[in-house]
Amino acid sequence: MTVLTQAIPVVRGSVVAILRLHPAPPKKTKKGKIQLGQVKCSFGSGVCIAKNQYLLTAYHVLSDKARDPKDRFYAFTVPENGHVAHHFPVVAYPVEKPELDLALLQIGPCATPGVDLPALPVSFAPVPDGTAVVTVGFPAPVISNINIGQDLSYNGGQFFLKSHANEGIVAASYVLNENRMYEVNVGWHHGESGGPIAAVGQEPKVFSLMQHYRNVQSPHGVVAGPHRGLGLDALEGDLAGLGIAGA
Repeated sequence: MTVLTQAIPVVRGSVVAILRLHPAPPKKTKKGKIQLGQVKCSFGSGVCIAKNQYLLTAYHVLSDKARDPKDRFYAFTVPENGHVAHHFPVVAYPVEKPELDLALLQIGPCATPGVDLPALPVSFAPVPDGTAVVTVGFPAPVISNINIGQDLSYNGGQFFLKSHANEGIVAASYVLNENRMYEVNVGWHHGESGGPIAAVGQEPKVFSLMQHYRNVQSPHGVVAGPHRGLGLDALEGDLAGLGIAGA
């Protein structure tokens, strides 16, 4: 069995922070001039499942509703949580399933020549309750400054971007609306949504993503309950069409 000190660096190497740049619509001033709106920035997480090519993430990282085609996205890797972040442009959206809160993104070459983004294998097989898991995601950073071009190109910035790992077990699994759900006894921070939930075995395998939580009733009303994600077997056909098979 792979120990956590071996599994976490492997998973961390394939996890990215996803920056969303959303242009606010221009406004007309009292003097009739057009004033460009400020660009809104937000962060989520994702995981590479085909080297230098495809990322899985939660759809709500792209949008709470339908993805705005004007938005631009960049994926950041911070090798070994070091001092340097490298970014890849998101160039296409091969799979978008807002009803499942899942999306597959395609990335272009890294802005830093020679930097690769390794992939993690995916698993579509049911994962038993009690299976040891690790999660890795990027808590959303405080942005000190960010330089965005008029074409929404990313030109640098200052923000503390470090991935965060956690461990636990599959606490419950069940079928809901014909889809397998996994609840894990792991919490996550804002910005980690879309990061992988990986089974710890001979090699870490991604079988779900950090997506949301189940509401529970408390004496004080409905509150956030167990954290959960959807089984990736819901995307097996889509991924097979792109040449990505389960491990």
